[in-house]
Amino acid sequence: MATKAGKRKPTEKVRLRIGNLGQAVLVTGQAYQEPKDALNEFVSNAADEYALAGRRGERIRVLLRRRGRYPLVMVDDSGRGMGPERLRELARNLFQSSKAGDDTTIGEKAIGLLAFQQLGDRLEVVSRAEGSSETWVLKLHRGKATAELERERRRTRTTPGTTVYLAELDAEVLRMLTQRKVVEYLRKRRGEALRRGDYTIEVVEGRRIEVVAPEVPEGVKVPLATQRTLWGPIEFAVYVSPPDTKKRGVSVVGRGGTTIIDELAGMEDFDHPPWNTSQVSGQVLFEALRQSAGRRAILTDRDVYPLFVDALASVEPHVSRVLDAVNRQIDEATADRMSDTIRKIFDRVLKELDDLDNPMRTPLGTEPGEGGILGGTEDTVAPGGNGSGTGERHLPTADELTPDEPPSQQPQPAKPERARSSRLPTVAPDPHPDGRRSRFDPDERVVYYSQRHRDYLLVKDNEAMLLDYLATLVAKEYVVYNNPLTEPDELGEEMVRMLIRVRQHLPRRR
Repeated sequence: MATKAGKRKPTEKVRLRIGNLGQAVLVTGQAYQEPKDALNEFVSNAADEYALAGRRGERIRVLLRRRGRYPLVMVDDSGRGMGPERLRELARNLFQSSKAGDDTTIGEKAIGLLAFQQLGDRLEVVSRAEGSSETWVLKLHRGKATAELERERRRTRTTPGTTVYLAELDAEVLRMLTQRKVVEYLRKRRGEALRRGDYTIEVVEGRRIEVVAPEVPEGVKVPLATQRTLWGPIEFAVYVSPPDTKKRGVSVVGRGGTTIIDELAGMEDFDHPPWNTSQVSGQVLFEALRQSAGRRAILTDRDVYPLFVDALASVEPHVSRVLDAVNRQIDEATADRMSDTIRKIFDRVLKELDDLDNPMRTPLGTEPGEGGILGGTEDTVAPGGNGSGTGERHLPTADELTPDEPPSQQPQPAKPERARSSRLPTVAPDPHPDGRRSRFDPDERVVYYSQRHRDYLLVKDNEAMLLDYLATLVAKEYVVYNNPLTEPDELGEEMVRMLIRVRQHLPRRR
């Protein structure tokens, strides 16, 4: 029967179907950015087992065997274990986790089991359930849509629990999963749970056993109050450290005390001070945040994530104030240390320079001449008849005031007095910078340097370069001040002569 003209056909609903289940399994299992992320999935499963059983302080062991004919990685726990029914359910319910909605666990997508494909070709889950004497094994192979379940006869467990075997590992995986790298990774990713004592982790390779200890915070803790939301509390443990070459960042921790991202500033919303200064470390804990399938990103939903952004924005001013205070203290301490070093340097330099040619001389001299005092520094007194020097003072004659040189001859420059050399310099930050690199205060005898000048900002994080910069400023200020009537060429020569000697005494860079 023909339909009426212009009548719309009903919308057809097409059921989604996976055309190649094996390929879907393979792609899902390779969603992780690096092998350590995939290994972390099996540590998460062990941690979730302890959380569901209500056990705290239990041990998770990661065993590495990277050498030999059959290299493998094992993750072992002493939880409640699984019987054949639970193992069968595990294989049949991918993407449908029984842990979804449980705030005490991390797993919610039921795809972590497939993470073995990022590491190797084969996965074997060996487990013994509580109340049973039987050990069973579930076997999966990379890219295959079927699993094998059977009674385990050779690797029977004496106690309840589960051991995951990751075998036929890729060569690149063996290179990356060293004991040291795994320990450092788990320290970052599991730090909060380890600090709380939820469980302990041991990483074993050969005869070496290393317990994963949480990172010890460093720096000044910023006092930030917990913020309450409808989705749970947002807790802050943020620290500010002095500037150095170490890379620091604030991590974000979600459910189960597991780190979602290591570097808050890696997100576009937080790529600005104070978070990207490498001086702020610690963590922000918000268990309502959800993480991506690859466990390396926060899901930016419309409900929870905006609360997280607002909470961070509200504490930024407090963190910035502490950061500024720490930097001021460091700048003051650095200035004092630099000043002491520079004084020692110039003490040596001035001893090396001939006092008569010392560019640090004062503008005054003891002999008459241009730029000097009008007469000698000693009074002319006629001695008395008894030689005591207490007789009447006589005024000089015109001949005595007339120089011997012909009047056409130019007066000689004033010669410095040796006893009038300047004191050793002191350097300090300029409280009133005027755009110049530095200025000299002759009354205080201090060389003030600008902390705002771009040249200072260029070298301030490298102490050796900063010392060189400040020593150059001191040399410049003292040479200019003590040679007010010198021609530019001669002034430049004096400057070079002093800088060569100053740099001879600068500490050698390592």
